[in-house]
Amino acid sequence: MMTIPGMRALACRPIINGIREIGSTLVVQANSVSLPPCVSAIPYCGGLDIDRTSLRLDAIGAYPVVAAIMMAAMLDMSTDTPTVIQEVPNDADRSTSVKIRMRNIVTCLFSLINTLSIVASAYSVMVFTLVLIYSKTALGMNLDASFVRFFDATANLRLYAFYSFSFSIMGFIFSLSLSRFLRESGIVKWIESIVPFSVGILVLARLRFLMNLAESLIYSVG
Repeated sequence: MMTIPGMRALACRPIINGIREIGSTLVVQANSVSLPPCVSAIPYCGGLDIDRTSLRLDAIGAYPVVAAIMMAAMLDMSTDTPTVIQEVPNDADRSTSVKIRMRNIVTCLFSLINTLSIVASAYSVMVFTLVLIYSKTALGMNLDASFVRFFDATANLRLYAFYSFSFSIMGFIFSLSLSRFLRESGIVKWIESIVPFSVGILVLARLRFLMNLAESLIYSVG
């Protein structure tokens, strides 16, 4: 048995036969894999489990689809939501002045959150889509070792794309809340803005728990 320190378990563990992780070290069963002398960072493991690799890539493929749908919804939302900054008249009373300033603050918050969420969605779509295209291209050309090295090298990109994806979900919920506040009037404005805002707070509180659970049960399995 031969140990190879410094390898990324995230890319190798779910898809490569003959490799398992002990602590921060990848252990390769020497009797089940042949290591050619041309290997660089990731060893070629003598073949991939195509079925499980396809499942992994299919799971990644869900991210750009959902992110693209949210990006389209937020683009429509930004078009339908009034984002004009109103000036406070000099002769306005205190109540009117407070209402105008409050609406201007909400307008700025909506524009900022919605724009950042659109950018985050776009980044998530581009990264995950390109990773899928190049990964499937490598597999289709029977370049298993190149696929493993590519998948490992893009681990940080996929991580940041996932963070962008999570941010875009939260941004979509809060943008919806602010959009309803700006578009409606009277008591309807408060009902349609408070409900999604409350849902957003609940999702934000549980999202970290869900991510930690996935990390401990799925990505940290030895």
